[in-house]
Amino acid sequence: MTDRPASERRMDVLSEVFGSMRIQDAVYTRLEATAPWGFHYTGDTVPRIRFGLMVRGSALLRFKNQRQAIPLSAGDVFIFILSDESFTVMDHPRSPVADYRVLRKLEEDCVIHYGGGGAPTTLVSGSFRMSAFDAPLISTILPRYLHLRLEQDRSQAFQSVLDLLAVETAQPGIASSRLITCLYESLFVYAIRAYAGNSAAPLKGWLGAMSDEHLSKAIGAMHSGIDRSWSVKSLAREARMSRSAFALRFRTVLGQTPFEYLTQWRMYRAGAMIRSNNMSFSEVASAIGYGSESSFSRVFRREMGEAPREYRRRCALLQSSKRE
Repeated sequence: MTDRPASERRMDVLSEVFGSMRIQDAVYTRLEATAPWGFHYTGDTVPRIRFGLMVRGSALLRFKNQRQAIPLSAGDVFIFILSDESFTVMDHPRSPVADYRVLRKLEEDCVIHYGGGGAPTTLVSGSFRMSAFDAPLISTILPRYLHLRLEQDRSQAFQSVLDLLAVETAQPGIASSRLITCLYESLFVYAIRAYAGNSAAPLKGWLGAMSDEHLSKAIGAMHSGIDRSWSVKSLAREARMSRSAFALRFRTVLGQTPFEYLTQWRMYRAGAMIRSNNMSFSEVASAIGYGSESSFSRVFRREMGEAPREYRRRCALLQSSKRE
Protein backbone atom coordinates (compact mmCIF):
# COMPACT_ATOMS: atom_id res chain seq x y z
CA MET A 1 0.00 0.00 0.00
CA THR A 2 1.35 3.45 -0.92
CA ASP A 3 2.00 5.83 1.96
CA ARG A 4 -0.14 8.94 2.06
CA PRO A 5 1.71 12.29 2.04
CA ALA A 6 2.93 13.47 5.46
CA SER A 7 0.75 16.58 5.23
CA GLU A 8 -2.35 14.39 4.77
CA ARG A 9 -1.51 12.23 7.79
CA ARG A 10 -0.84 15.36 9.83
CA MET A 11 -4.23 16.81 8.92
CA ASP A 12 -5.96 13.61 10.04
CA VAL A 13 -4.40 13.81 13.50
CA LEU A 14 -4.97 17.56 13.78
CA SER A 15 -8.62 17.05 12.85
CA GLU A 16 -8.99 14.33 15.46
CA VAL A 17 -7.42 16.43 18.22
CA PHE A 18 -9.16 19.73 17.48
CA GLY A 19 -12.24 18.73 15.52
CA SER A 20 -14.35 17.77 18.54
CA MET A 21 -13.36 20.76 20.67
CA ARG A 22 -15.82 23.56 21.26
CA ILE A 23 -15.07 27.04 22.47
CA GLN A 24 -16.88 28.77 25.31
CA ASP A 25 -17.53 32.33 26.40
CA ALA A 26 -16.23 33.97 23.20
CA VAL A 27 -15.79 37.76 23.17
CA TYR A 28 -14.29 40.17 20.65
CA THR A 29 -13.28 43.82 20.32
CA ARG A 30 -12.37 45.89 17.30
CA LEU A 31 -9.78 48.56 18.04
CA GLU A 32 -9.74 51.55 15.69
CA ALA A 33 -6.53 53.30 16.78
CA THR A 34 -4.73 56.38 15.48
CA ALA A 35 -1.09 57.22 16.21
CA PRO A 36 0.25 57.59 18.77
CA TRP A 37 -1.39 54.74 20.67
CA GLY A 38 -0.59 51.77 22.85
CA PHE A 39 -2.14 49.54 25.49
CA HIS A 40 -0.96 47.10 28.14
CA TYR A 41 -2.90 43.92 28.79
CA THR A 42 -2.64 42.18 32.15
CA GLY A 43 -2.91 38.39 31.98
CA ASP A 44 -6.22 36.66 32.62
CA THR A 45 -7.00 35.15 36.01
CA VAL A 46 -8.50 32.19 34.16
CA PRO A 47 -6.26 31.42 31.14
CA ARG A 48 -8.02 31.86 27.80
CA ILE A 49 -7.02 31.48 24.18
CA ARG A 50 -6.50 35.04 22.99
CA PHE A 51 -5.84 36.16 19.44
CA GLY A 52 -5.32 39.29 17.38
CA LEU A 53 -5.80 40.00 13.67
CA MET A 54 -4.08 43.06 12.21
CA VAL A 55 -6.62 44.31 9.68
CA ARG A 56 -4.64 47.41 8.67
CA GLY A 57 -1.64 49.40 9.84
CA SER A 58 1.23 48.04 11.91
CA ALA A 59 2.17 47.59 15.55
CA LEU A 60 4.75 46.25 17.97
CA LEU A 61 4.03 43.40 20.40
CA ARG A 62 6.15 43.09 23.52
CA PHE A 63 5.98 40.57 26.35
CA LYS A 64 6.70 41.56 29.94
CA ASN A 65 10.24 40.20 30.19
CA GLN A 66 11.19 40.55 26.52
CA ARG A 67 13.49 43.35 25.38
CA GLN A 68 12.91 42.93 21.64
CA ALA A 69 9.43 43.76 20.36
CA ILE A 70 7.74 41.63 17.67
CA PRO A 71 6.68 43.66 14.61
CA LEU A 72 3.11 43.10 13.40
CA SER A 73 1.86 44.05 9.93
CA ALA A 74 -1.53 44.11 8.23
CA GLY A 75 -2.74 40.55 7.72
CA ASP A 76 -0.71 39.09 10.60
CA VAL A 77 -2.37 36.82 13.16
CA PHE A 78 -1.06 36.20 16.68
CA ILE A 79 -2.47 33.73 19.20
CA PHE A 80 -1.78 33.19 22.90
CA ILE A 81 -2.55 29.59 23.90
CA LEU A 82 -4.10 29.51 27.40
CA SER A 83 -1.51 31.98 28.57
CA ASP A 84 -1.85 34.33 31.54
CA GLU A 85 1.19 36.34 30.42
CA SER A 86 0.97 40.14 30.25
CA PHE A 87 1.80 41.95 27.00
CA THR A 88 1.88 45.40 25.39
CA VAL A 89 0.82 46.43 21.87
CA MET A 90 1.77 49.88 20.52
CA ASP A 91 2.41 51.69 17.27
CA HIS A 92 5.85 53.01 18.33
CA PRO A 93 8.27 52.29 21.21
CA ARG A 94 7.81 55.81 22.60
CA SER A 95 4.03 55.98 22.29
CA PRO A 96 1.95 56.43 25.46
CA VAL A 97 0.55 53.14 26.77
CA ALA A 98 -2.86 52.89 28.43
CA ASP A 99 -4.22 50.11 30.60
CA TYR A 100 -6.50 47.94 28.46
CA ARG A 101 -9.13 48.01 31.22
CA VAL A 102 -9.33 51.78 30.76
CA LEU A 103 -9.76 51.40 27.00
CA ARG A 104 -12.64 48.97 27.53
CA LYS A 105 -14.59 51.82 29.10
CA LEU A 106 -14.46 53.58 25.70
CA GLU A 107 -16.02 50.58 23.96
CA GLU A 108 -19.31 51.01 22.12
CA ASP A 109 -20.89 48.08 20.26
CA CYS A 110 -17.64 46.10 20.58
CA VAL A 111 -15.58 48.93 18.98
CA ILE A 112 -12.95 51.09 20.70
CA HIS A 113 -11.82 54.38 19.12
CA TYR A 114 -8.55 55.54 20.65
CA GLY A 115 -5.36 57.46 19.85
CA GLY A 116 -3.87 60.79 18.86
CA GLY A 117 -5.38 61.31 15.41
CA GLY A 118 -2.42 60.15 13.28
CA ALA A 119 -1.94 57.10 11.07
CA PRO A 120 -4.79 54.57 11.51
CA THR A 121 -4.50 50.96 12.68
CA THR A 122 -7.30 48.40 13.00
CA LEU A 123 -6.87 45.42 15.29
CA VAL A 124 -9.54 42.78 15.83
CA SER A 125 -8.87 40.89 19.05
CA GLY A 126 -10.83 38.23 20.83
CA SER A 127 -10.62 35.45 23.33
CA PHE A 128 -12.41 32.29 24.37
CA ARG A 129 -12.18 29.47 26.84
CA MET A 130 -11.75 25.79 26.13
CA SER A 131 -13.68 23.33 28.25
CA ALA A 132 -11.99 22.17 31.44
CA PHE A 133 -11.62 18.76 29.77
CA ASP A 134 -9.89 20.02 26.61
CA ALA A 135 -7.66 22.73 28.09
CA PRO A 136 -5.03 20.41 29.68
CA LEU A 137 -4.39 18.65 26.36
CA ILE A 138 -4.22 21.94 24.43
CA SER A 139 -1.72 23.47 26.88
CA THR A 140 0.43 20.33 26.66
CA ILE A 141 0.71 19.99 22.88
CA LEU A 142 0.74 23.59 21.66
CA PRO A 143 3.27 26.41 22.18
CA ARG A 144 2.16 29.36 24.29
CA TYR A 145 2.44 31.81 21.40
CA LEU A 146 1.91 31.62 17.62
CA HIS A 147 2.62 34.34 15.08
CA LEU A 148 1.48 33.83 11.48
CA ARG A 149 2.71 36.47 9.07
CA LEU A 150 0.81 37.48 5.96
CA GLU A 151 3.78 36.68 3.70
CA GLN A 152 3.78 33.05 4.83
CA ASP A 153 1.82 30.66 2.62
CA ARG A 154 -1.81 30.71 3.69
CA SER A 155 -4.62 28.54 2.33
CA GLN A 156 -7.51 30.21 0.56
CA ALA A 157 -9.89 28.79 3.19
CA PHE A 158 -7.85 30.26 6.06
CA GLN A 159 -7.68 33.65 4.39
CA SER A 160 -11.43 33.54 3.77
CA VAL A 161 -12.06 33.02 7.49
CA LEU A 162 -9.86 36.00 8.32
CA ASP A 163 -11.61 38.16 5.73
CA LEU A 164 -15.04 37.16 7.05
CA LEU A 165 -13.96 37.92 10.61
CA ALA A 166 -12.72 41.37 9.59
CA VAL A 167 -15.98 42.14 7.74
CA GLU A 168 -18.31 40.76 10.41
CA THR A 169 -16.67 42.76 13.21
CA ALA A 170 -16.81 45.90 11.07
CA GLN A 171 -20.48 45.50 10.12
CA PRO A 172 -22.27 43.28 12.67
CA GLY A 173 -25.62 41.91 11.55
CA ILE A 174 -28.24 39.42 12.66
CA ALA A 175 -26.73 36.61 14.77
CA SER A 176 -23.26 38.18 14.50
CA SER A 177 -22.15 36.87 17.90
CA ARG A 178 -22.94 33.27 16.89
CA LEU A 179 -21.27 33.66 13.51
CA ILE A 180 -18.17 35.19 15.07
CA THR A 181 -17.97 32.30 17.55
CA CYS A 182 -18.01 29.85 14.61
CA LEU A 183 -15.32 31.89 12.88
CA TYR A 184 -13.21 31.71 16.05
CA GLU A 185 -13.35 27.91 15.95
CA SER A 186 -12.33 27.87 12.30
CA LEU A 187 -9.61 30.48 12.86
CA PHE A 188 -8.07 28.45 15.66
CA VAL A 189 -7.93 25.19 13.70
CA TYR A 190 -6.69 26.85 10.49
CA ALA A 191 -4.00 28.73 12.42
CA ILE A 192 -2.70 25.54 14.04
CA ARG A 193 -2.82 23.78 10.68
CA ALA A 194 -0.91 26.60 8.97
CA TYR A 195 1.66 26.81 11.75
CA ALA A 196 2.27 23.05 11.72
CA GLY A 197 2.79 23.11 7.98
CA ASN A 198 5.27 25.96 7.64
CA SER A 199 9.04 26.01 8.04
CA ALA A 200 8.76 28.10 11.23
CA ALA A 201 7.17 25.20 13.12
CA PRO A 202 9.22 24.15 16.15
CA LEU A 203 11.62 21.23 15.90
CA LYS A 204 10.47 19.89 19.25
CA GLY A 205 7.15 19.32 20.97
CA TRP A 206 3.96 17.90 19.52
CA LEU A 207 3.86 20.12 16.45
CA GLY A 208 7.52 19.33 15.83
CA ALA A 209 6.71 15.63 15.91
CA MET A 210 3.77 16.11 13.56
CA SER A 211 6.11 17.87 11.12
CA ASP A 212 8.60 14.99 11.31
CA GLU A 213 8.30 12.62 8.34
CA HIS A 214 8.89 9.53 10.49
CA LEU A 215 7.37 10.38 13.87
CA SER A 216 4.15 11.61 12.27
CA LYS A 217 3.61 8.14 10.81
CA ALA A 218 3.88 6.51 14.23
CA ILE A 219 1.65 9.10 15.91
CA GLY A 220 -0.93 8.77 13.16
CA ALA A 221 -0.89 4.99 13.63
CA MET A 222 -1.41 5.38 17.39
CA HIS A 223 -4.36 7.70 16.87
CA SER A 224 -6.03 5.57 14.21
CA GLY A 225 -5.35 2.31 16.06
CA ILE A 226 -5.77 3.35 19.67
CA ASP A 227 -7.09 -0.11 20.60
CA ARG A 228 -4.11 -1.98 19.16
CA SER A 229 -1.47 -3.64 21.32
CA TRP A 230 1.46 -1.45 20.34
CA SER A 231 5.12 -2.09 21.09
CA VAL A 232 8.13 0.13 20.46
CA LYS A 233 9.12 -2.31 17.73
CA SER A 234 5.75 -2.13 15.93
CA LEU A 235 5.65 1.68 16.21
CA ALA A 236 9.20 1.91 14.88
CA ARG A 237 8.06 -0.20 11.94
CA GLU A 238 5.27 2.31 11.26
CA ALA A 239 7.85 5.12 11.39
CA ARG A 240 10.19 3.25 9.01
CA MET A 241 12.98 3.45 11.58
CA SER A 242 15.04 1.09 13.68
CA ARG A 243 13.70 0.46 17.18
CA SER A 244 16.53 2.28 18.96
CA ALA A 245 16.60 5.26 16.57
CA PHE A 246 12.82 5.66 16.83
CA ALA A 247 12.77 5.52 20.64
CA LEU A 248 15.58 8.09 20.86
CA ARG A 249 14.06 10.51 18.34
CA PHE A 250 10.59 10.25 19.88
CA ARG A 251 11.89 11.12 23.34
CA THR A 252 14.15 13.89 22.00
CA VAL A 253 11.36 15.61 20.07
CA LEU A 254 8.38 15.04 22.39
CA GLY A 255 10.13 14.82 25.75
CA GLN A 256 8.35 11.55 26.58
CA THR A 257 8.45 7.92 25.55
CA PRO A 258 6.08 6.51 22.91
CA PHE A 259 4.13 4.68 25.62
CA GLU A 260 3.82 7.79 27.78
CA TYR A 261 2.35 9.61 24.77
CA LEU A 262 0.07 6.71 23.89
CA THR A 263 -1.19 6.48 27.48
CA GLN A 264 -1.86 10.23 27.59
CA TRP A 265 -3.89 10.08 24.37
CA ARG A 266 -5.76 6.98 25.47
CA MET A 267 -6.80 8.59 28.75
CA TYR A 268 -7.94 11.74 26.93
CA ARG A 269 -10.10 9.65 24.61
CA ALA A 270 -11.35 7.58 27.55
CA GLY A 271 -12.39 10.77 29.33
CA ALA A 272 -14.45 11.82 26.31
CA MET A 273 -16.12 8.41 26.19
CA ILE A 274 -16.90 8.48 29.90
CA ARG A 275 -18.39 11.97 29.64
CA SER A 276 -20.74 10.77 26.92
CA ASN A 277 -22.26 8.54 29.62
CA ASN A 278 -23.46 5.90 27.16
CA MET A 279 -20.58 3.43 27.46
CA SER A 280 -19.76 1.06 30.29
CA PHE A 281 -16.25 1.21 31.78
CA SER A 282 -15.43 -2.21 30.33
CA GLU A 283 -16.47 -0.95 26.87
CA VAL A 284 -14.28 2.13 27.29
CA ALA A 285 -11.36 -0.05 28.38
CA SER A 286 -11.74 -2.30 25.33
CA ALA A 287 -12.13 0.65 22.95
CA ILE A 288 -8.73 2.08 23.93
CA GLY A 289 -6.80 -1.16 24.06
CA TYR A 290 -7.01 -2.42 27.65
CA GLY A 291 -7.74 -6.08 28.24
CA SER A 292 -9.55 -5.57 31.52
CA GLU A 293 -11.56 -2.88 33.28
CA SER A 294 -9.35 -3.14 36.37
CA SER A 295 -6.11 -2.43 34.49
CA PHE A 296 -7.76 0.48 32.69
CA SER A 297 -9.12 1.90 35.96
CA ARG A 298 -5.70 1.70 37.58
CA VAL A 299 -4.03 3.67 34.76
CA PHE A 300 -6.91 6.15 34.54
CA ARG A 301 -6.65 6.93 38.26
CA ARG A 302 -2.88 7.38 37.99
CA GLU A 303 -3.10 9.72 34.99
CA MET A 304 -6.31 11.62 35.76
CA GLY A 305 -6.13 11.73 39.57
CA GLU A 306 -9.44 9.96 40.15
CA ALA A 307 -11.18 6.68 39.34
CA PRO A 308 -13.39 6.46 36.22
CA ARG A 309 -16.53 6.27 38.36
CA GLU A 310 -15.57 9.41 40.31
CA TYR A 311 -14.66 11.17 37.05
CA ARG A 312 -18.05 10.38 35.49
CA ARG A 313 -19.88 11.59 38.59
CA ARG A 314 -17.92 14.87 38.70
CA CYS A 315 -18.46 15.52 34.97
CA ALA A 316 -22.20 14.88 35.34
CA LEU A 317 -22.37 17.41 38.17
CA LEU A 318 -20.44 20.00 36.13
CA GLN A 319 -22.67 19.57 33.10
CA SER A 320 -25.79 19.69 35.26
CA SER A 321 -24.71 22.94 36.92
CA LYS A 322 -24.13 24.55 33.50
CA ARG A 323 -27.68 23.72 32.41
CA GLU A 324 -29.22 25.32 35.50
